[in-house]
Amino acid sequence: MAAASAAPGSIFCKQLLFCLLVLILSCDACQKISLQVPSHLQAETLVGKVNLKECFPSTSLILSSDPDFRILEDGSIYTTHDLILSSERKSFSIFPSDGQSQEQKKIEIVLDVKGKKVPKKRHTRDTVLKRSKRRWAPIPCSLMENSLGPFPQHVQQVQSDAAQNYTIFYSISGPGVDKEPFNLFYIDKDTGDIFCTRSIDREQYEQFPLYAYATTADGYAPEYPLPLLFKVEDDNDNAPYFENKVTIFSVPENCRTGTSVGQVTAIDLDEPDTLHTRLKYKILQQIPDHPKHFSIHPDTGVITTTTPLLDREHCDTYKLIMEVRDMGGQPFGLFNTGTITISLEDENDNPPYFTETSYFTEVEENRIDVEILRMAVHDQDLPNTPHSKAVYKILQGNENGNFKISTDPNTNEAVLCVVKPLNYEVNRQVVLQVGVLNEAQFTKAANSKTPTMCTTTVTVKIKDSDEGPECQPPVKVIQ
Repeated sequence: MAAASAAPGSIFCKQLLFCLLVLILSCDACQKISLQVPSHLQAETLVGKVNLKECFPSTSLILSSDPDFRILEDGSIYTTHDLILSSERKSFSIFPSDGQSQEQKKIEIVLDVKGKKVPKKRHTRDTVLKRSKRRWAPIPCSLMENSLGPFPQHVQQVQSDAAQNYTIFYSISGPGVDKEPFNLFYIDKDTGDIFCTRSIDREQYEQFPLYAYATTADGYAPEYPLPLLFKVEDDNDNAPYFENKVTIFSVPENCRTGTSVGQVTAIDLDEPDTLHTRLKYKILQQIPDHPKHFSIHPDTGVITTTTPLLDREHCDTYKLIMEVRDMGGQPFGLFNTGTITISLEDENDNPPYFTETSYFTEVEENRIDVEILRMAVHDQDLPNTPHSKAVYKILQGNENGNFKISTDPNTNEAVLCVVKPLNYEVNRQVVLQVGVLNEAQFTKAANSKTPTMCTTTVTVKIKDSDEGPECQPPVKVIQ
């Protein structure tokens, strides 16, 4: 195409730039605003922008008196469809409202139509339209994850105002085009239509920041590169799952109602802070199932006791089959299950007791440091712990200190020994009262009484030994 003369071309370009440049204006106390526009406006064309904050610090509602235009929250004015302005001037009003005071103001918008469409031809580099710093595309769009197509699927169209006067070719670059994942998007170089070629996994790619370019045949760019952001809208395609398929907690037996046992947590790979990741927990089954001892908070996953009657000696382990479900626990939500094992920690809530109510043994007089009796006890608490290890005491009958009682560390039995000689001629039998406790202090279980010390009676028979005749006096002198 032939180049235009320098002087007329310069004048024309200045006029065209003046007509097409998007003005960012302040409200000026909500007075009349004038914007210069071409006679033909395509759908979703940015006409101009007003600073609504000059009217109200916070605008809650924006109305337009003309359905041909819509106003965004930032004051941007867009056409709602293709529009041909037949007259040289068109006016309409914008009505912003304050969210707190409910006050409404009026902004009058006047569109001045100037200039005519110039046949497309190429200009010399010094007279071509100057690049604009404004954006030249529709508002950002989103893509649905796991879309079923059909493909290629139309995503968005970008258009440059410079296409009204030049032959413009469009191109895009970035992730999904010339970077991983390659060839996901492409653009029609003539129309600016962008297409997607296949479905997308949001958990792999949450968004695609691209750049769109508008250039002439010789590579000149009348527009700055346009940033495009394609956000992938989440599809609820991931069921939540427990971090640990099997979790083990422990809690003391006889603990109070409402005691915290532990907290379970689950992971959902879908988009955070959405219904797709709003999880609810519940207990499907308790094993053994009766009585019910545990509950779970549906939102936090904290497990607590519902009774004070956990008894390790009755059942030392419980299993809970758990469920976690997304979509706020609604029936159509995705779910998974897991197993919680709860072990009961032993408390000293069972006193030891002798296996016999009374015992009998015998020992020869004058014997010392001899074992004369072993006594066994029974304790339901956990073996080989302070809760079951026995401590024996001689309560009565050992006033002279003839006996000693101790605990066999291997068998937990009471070992009764004579440590001081017994005299058959003085006392032929001794009756001892022996008691037993645990090393640990007793813990009172719910709905139970504090027990007394278990005692038993030991009768020790003293056997006579042949000591020979005794001389009286022991020494006699013969002369």
